[in-house]
Amino acid sequence: MALILKTVPASQGLVWVRQGLREFVRHPLSYTALFMAFMLLGAIVSLLPGFGEVLVLAGIPLLTLAYMMATAASLRGVRPSLSVFVAPWRHLPVERRRGLLTLALGYAFLTLILLMACNLFDHGGVDDLMQGVSRNADPDELQRLADAPGVMAGMLARVTVTLLLSMPFWHAPALVCWVGQSPAQAMFSSVLALWRCRAAMLVYGLGWMGLMMFTGVVLSLLMVLLGGTSLMGLLSMPLALALTSAYYVSLFFTFRDSFGQAE
Repeated sequence: MALILKTVPASQGLVWVRQGLREFVRHPLSYTALFMAFMLLGAIVSLLPGFGEVLVLAGIPLLTLAYMMATAASLRGVRPSLSVFVAPWRHLPVERRRGLLTLALGYAFLTLILLMACNLFDHGGVDDLMQGVSRNADPDELQRLADAPGVMAGMLARVTVTLLLSMPFWHAPALVCWVGQSPAQAMFSSVLALWRCRAAMLVYGLGWMGLMMFTGVVLSLLMVLLGGTSLMGLLSMPLALALTSAYYVSLFFTFRDSFGQAE
């Protein structure tokens, strides 16, 4: 694939959101199955002592590549399937497979290092809050954990680190797989592409945030109107899976319009 770096208008961000939603609707079960398979495998791998967390984090760049490959195949008339997880390791040259592995492990270790650095802001307060949420602690305890010194600064640091780390890895897996760039080249090209399309990417991010917030508001209103939490629990998980899968589907369109059509 020839590398053609493009610049798109800000309005393209909303187009990417619509394209992701429209493509997801074509194969909702297939795309959702990709994410559920990743979550299931991640839950199993996370139980491995010592390096389970590293392997789960390393799988995130590979998940984005799998969705890009599945979306590209769907646009060619091929139904998305779980085979996209193994296709790069079966069909790519050794150099590209090595590059993908380098990216995956690099992302995992950088994430762990930066998250450990974030603990300097909150001294473990954010981790305590997350554990409280996961065990369904009572509201008073959650409020106490949220008011602990440094928690807000720690959360802000984590959001900032996540955004900054996503930039070099946004397009990098696809650039290694489809273009054959080295990991360093792919990360640089990813940052450059995001910067050139920064207005569209901002609108794209705000579009997804707005859609997710709107969905949450609608679910909350339904819960109030129908007087119960059972409907909320029944609908929230499928909707969360659908929106997450549609978001990952839309990643291909950000790549295609930034660099050109994937072969």
